[in-house]
Amino acid sequence: VLPSSADALDMPMIDDIRIRICDVRYALFFAVKENDRVVLTHLVMTTGERFFDRFPLFKGNLLNTKMQIPLPVDFFG
Repeated sequence: VLPSSADALDMPMIDDIRIRICDVRYALFFAVKENDRVVLTHLVMTTGERFFDRFPLFKGNLLNTKMQIPLPVDFFG
């Protein structure tokens, strides 16, 4: 599902309003590794509706996936 999709989220309505996927706010973090620490350098917040105004859609082999990197348990220690 693309962030810009106008499909409704699979959740109850809030005050009789159906929340759509494109209404969701997305936070993207940029970081660099400095020695044994990860330092956040940028935070970008956008709605799903405007997501592709800020970030290109990578089509590659027509498979668009996200990469999640697990953090060590004591990361925020």
